[in-house]
Amino acid sequence: MRFLCVAISFALLAGCGPTAGESSGDASNVAPGACADGGARLAGTGLCQSEASVLLVADPNVRTPELEGCTWSVKELMLPGDEALLYRAATCSGVETTLSYAGGAHRAEISYESSAVYGDAGRGRVVVALYGTDPDQRGALNAAIAELSGRDRGSCEIVPAEREGWPTDALLIAPSAAARARLAEGRPIVACGPLGIDETKVSYWRVRQGFAWFFDLGNRDPDFDAGNMAVFTQSVEGTWRLKA
Repeated sequence: MRFLCVAISFALLAGCGPTAGESSGDASNVAPGACADGGARLAGTGLCQSEASVLLVADPNVRTPELEGCTWSVKELMLPGDEALLYRAATCSGVETTLSYAGGAHRAEISYESSAVYGDAGRGRVVVALYGTDPDQRGALNAAIAELSGRDRGSCEIVPAEREGWPTDALLIAPSAAARARLAEGRPIVACGPLGIDETKVSYWRVRQGFAWFFDLGNRDPDFDAGNMAVFTQSVEGTWRLKA
């Protein structure tokens, strides 16, 4: 399979309103105790909500979901290698949004465990796929193109998404300018395979923090802040810092 070379790092993974941009802050994983706000610590990192919020800094360029009557809190997914993914998620009408993580030989997946917006219909739906970036930062994207049928393989390319409200580093696998000229005008573009451009929904790639991320967020405001979720690493002293 063509994804094998770009997902070597996932051999280890198999074994084993809100925003979150880059931050220089850190927080210590101290012994469990009462948080200042009276809430419980996150189970994996040991962070209080106030500490996690300091780490998860907003990127003003990224549009945050707008869900009326919902509250937001920081949640975590524990990853292999003393890493944690922090993200903000909504609670609406008493239903919490939570995500789950599953590693794999060729990719890891982040799925809905529960969804305040989609309910039972959302459970298990993959919203983020993670691929390795060693030795090629865009290897997963290039492999996705290489697996397309002949004509699409020759006409699809990696381009900046350049969509208002999306992360500034968002990428698309999309038809070249020449290929676009052959498409019907006035219709959403859906092309370049399951990991390619789909203008009927929000989906894009990012290459950051040692992963190639493919986001597949559907056509409604999601109940978690996908554009700002981020990976943090733990030092030997127990401090959590944004992964480079």
